[in-house]
Amino acid sequence: MKITALGVAFVLLAGPVAVLADDLDDALEALKQAQPSKDAAKIKELAASAHAVAQKYEGPAPADADKESYAARARYAKDVDHYSEYALFTAASQGGGNAADLIGTLEKQNPKSEYLEYPRSLMIMAENARQKRQTDRAVTYANRMIAAANAKPPQGAEAEWEATKSTALGMGYFIVGSNACDHQQWSATDKNLRAALPLIKGNAGMAQPALFCLGLANYNVAKLTLSKAKMLEAAEFSKQAAAMAGPLQDQALKNSFNIKAEADKLR
Repeated sequence: MKITALGVAFVLLAGPVAVLADDLDDALEALKQAQPSKDAAKIKELAASAHAVAQKYEGPAPADADKESYAARARYAKDVDHYSEYALFTAASQGGGNAADLIGTLEKQNPKSEYLEYPRSLMIMAENARQKRQTDRAVTYANRMIAAANAKPPQGAEAEWEATKSTALGMGYFIVGSNACDHQQWSATDKNLRAALPLIKGNAGMAQPALFCLGLANYNVAKLTLSKAKMLEAAEFSKQAAAMAGPLQDQALKNSFNIKAEADKLR
């Protein structure tokens, strides 16, 4: 999944050169110099280095240290550490095969990082969990993704947010709805996949299984309620799934005919 970088403003605190120079500056500058290259391995290495250097100054001040100078250095170190998280996030947001590794590195570096609650990060983590067949983790990320996408966009990213929001919500509702379908939870299947459907139309890998599951969900509800209208809707969902190329095409076609025939017997 290609994900473009989110426009996030990042400002480092300024401070006296004598206090803030040396290894913190060197670690930060090396990381900033590497970012335009989009070299994921290099950015990962330098972000880890910046994080390690910053951590040296984020603890309590030594007994013989000048408290004011050490406090200023600690604040600067915190900003450098935060920037290392930002660098990992933005590198992952460029897409590519290293995205999951970069976000995983960020998660290990700081499990409470604000960037882990951004929709793009959650999409990367959810997709990685899906590929590894870690269903529960994927659903957890998907629910967090839905909540994040429905939250207020970060300042400065409003113009880009709607595209991000649509992609995240489509994927989130699809994962939750598909899991509900696997567990024959028909009401949750119908609710989530109906919400996903207009957002995943261009993605056959999601749209076909979503339509297929909607056919199953509405068929099973129709059988319980003896609703001809819902039975016909189930047939239509199955027909739409059958019209798409994919592994579910043949079964969807059979379902469509069988459900339509069953609907014709209802009043």
